[in-house]
Amino acid sequence: MNLSSPSRLSATSSHPLARYGWDDRWAAEFAPYAETGLLPGRVVRVDRGRCDLVTADGTVHADTVFVTPHDPLRVICTGDWAAVDPHGNPRYVQAYLPRRTSLVRSTSSTRSEGQILAANVDHAIIAVPLSAELDLGRLERFLALAWESAASYTAALTCTDAV
Repeated sequence: MNLSSPSRLSATSSHPLARYGWDDRWAAEFAPYAETGLLPGRVVRVDRGRCDLVTADGTVHADTVFVTPHDPLRVICTGDWAAVDPHGNPRYVQAYLPRRTSLVRSTSSTRSEGQILAANVDHAIIAVPLSAELDLGRLERFLALAWESAASYTAALTCTDAV
């Protein structure tokens, strides 16, 4: 399937990337990249300078060397929408779209910087087990993380019965 023409990027329920969150806003933001022949993809995994993206043609592996800044909050992460080469070996991510939301946590270092965990999260579910003593500090940290992300969130208290 060729997604290089903007008319093919319309976000309908039948669009191959709709189940991953592709919509008319993403299509409009991606239009300049589509005009240059790049393909849209949703980042589903990042590992040491490479990432896996779901595209209309399936999952592709791409190098992130062209979009790796020194700012840890601007590195490509799971959930980003990226513009990737349609062909090549290796493939390269050429750019990624501005994030709508992001989950960021504080790093454990002595520096005051954050670590991006996920991008473009619409809804977060915070699952807390009641099978052990409730750690209110941990729950508070997760709630603060979700609150600051701009995503909607739900806290789910779970329990299991012994078998």
